[in-house]
Amino acid sequence: MTQPSTPTPPSTLVATDLDRTLIYSAAALALDDVPDAEAPRLLSVEAYRHRPQSFVTEAAAALFAELATHPGALLVPTTTRTREQYLRVRLPGPAPRYAICANGGHLLVDGATDEDWHARVRRALADDCAPLAEVAAHLRAAADPAWLLKERDAEGLFAYLVVERALMPDTWPKELADWAAPRGWTVSLQGRKLYAVPRPLTKSAAVAEVARRTGAGTVLAAGDSLLDTDLLLAADRGWRPGHGELAAAGWTAPHVTALAGQGIRCGEEILRALLGALAPR
Repeated sequence: MTQPSTPTPPSTLVATDLDRTLIYSAAALALDDVPDAEAPRLLSVEAYRHRPQSFVTEAAAALFAELATHPGALLVPTTTRTREQYLRVRLPGPAPRYAICANGGHLLVDGATDEDWHARVRRALADDCAPLAEVAAHLRAAADPAWLLKERDAEGLFAYLVVERALMPDTWPKELADWAAPRGWTVSLQGRKLYAVPRPLTKSAAVAEVARRTGAGTVLAAGDSLLDTDLLLAADRGWRPGHGELAAAGWTAPHVTALAGQGIRCGEEILRALLGALAPR
């Protein structure tokens, strides 16, 4: 009797951030220099309150589907979004088997939370960091209502503020970071959102767990923000766009390619780079 064949494990794990790396809100498109008649066609990949929220170009959608079905690769969306926010996104191609949400706090397997992984994360945060309640209270006390629009608790793991950037003092994020660092927390400013995240809560730890489970020997990564730094450093090769927190700081590393492109067109550039780094089909 013929035995069923065992699926070949992927040789490469592709862990990529989503917002402002592969998918873009209307405010982040950066198409002001493109004549209307030459603007790329866009595909909505997220709806929120019955309105399109995030987009990819039509060309990027085709590249995304090709990456998601590449036989030698396992595509793992790796995002700071909460599970609810991530599950609103409909990426081109088949649904990813694994996804990492809440900056590594949740590992989704076929759309469901891996509770063992989440328990491990909770223990690490309890051992090494000031509690979320203390940090959230400081954020509320230190933020000025003149520029604070919203405050949010992200699944009891970290906090973020939605701010009016033009009114917020440029020095405030650094002051907050200086206060947070001795308490085991980091600060990241991405667009209108300012994140306070426990230092052990990392994308790279969750990616390493997926690589261990799947046997992937190589990790490719892409991201644009300070919260992607550990992911990019842990990867074998990485890419970051010409916009975002890392680009503004001039950050790179020997194995990380700093792309010049900005906005949604750079999403295409990143996808082409990831596909080009994979072995041919």
